[in-house]
Amino acid sequence: MIQNGVLNCGSGSTGTWFDGCKITPKDFSKAFLLSPLANIDLTDDDFDEAARALLIKKGWLVALNDILQVSEAGAKNNYQTLPNKKKIFISQGLYEFMMEFEANICLVKALHKLAKKKWQLLLLDTEGKLFFDNKNGKLNGFELQEISVDNETVNDGGSKLAMMTLMAQFTQDGTKGYNERRSYIVSDEFYEIMGVQDVVLAAGDILAHATATVTVMGGCDGTSPISGLELANFRVRVASTGVVDPITAVAEIADGVYQITGIAAAGDTLIDLYDTVNGSAVTDIDTKQFYQSNVLEVTLT
Repeated sequence: MIQNGVLNCGSGSTGTWFDGCKITPKDFSKAFLLSPLANIDLTDDDFDEAARALLIKKGWLVALNDILQVSEAGAKNNYQTLPNKKKIFISQGLYEFMMEFEANICLVKALHKLAKKKWQLLLLDTEGKLFFDNKNGKLNGFELQEISVDNETVNDGGSKLAMMTLMAQFTQDGTKGYNERRSYIVSDEFYEIMGVQDVVLAAGDILAHATATVTVMGGCDGTSPISGLELANFRVRVASTGVVDPITAVAEIADGVYQITGIAAAGDTLIDLYDTVNGSAVTDIDTKQFYQSNVLEVTLT
């Protein structure tokens, strides 16, 4: 039998007395954007370092820079006030978080790009509690309906940094999730989750197919060497066909300078950073540091 015409207006008795630790958010120190495509089951799946690394490589988990300060707009609920002064509830006010970061050109560009996509929000406080929306037994972020990036404020040379503000407004369901379904997991590892760094590959001094060199520098300033990459982080292809060339070795011979050995043939060659195991343009070092690069085209002798 299908029961109809019945509305469950409540959920029974609730406890209002709490002993022990007070579970309350402390100041939020870090935020993460989570794609709605992520499907993380709280019973069957993991959210350990390896699982998080895979989400980062897919572009489904984005770690934002450490927050300098965060505030909430405190939007009030919406009511209709009748002539007799009686107020009738219309809808819940929406949470709206303002997160401030020290501004830099690269971060400004990145956040403007991210703001164009659909995201959910995870919030980490200074006690290592990662708050999420426990919806249908899944680890979800709080659903967002709007992300916007304010124009940065300038450094005044005296008392103020150049800062920028990311505004994240929750949907009605995201607000309900924060009020009614909010849960948390605790780990000091969450502070260490890094975002993806853009890097630039450039041709080195040696461009022979038997042994070629490339430099790898930070993509923001163009001068910070990226160290610690290995054979598994590089992909070499024939430019005309895209066929992968199975190189034999990669060695860092100076800070950010890598020697690639065993390219099969001379000619136009493509070199980039790549995770061949996961088929991702984002590669990593020990699931802790994440990099994506340009595709470098060189002509080898």
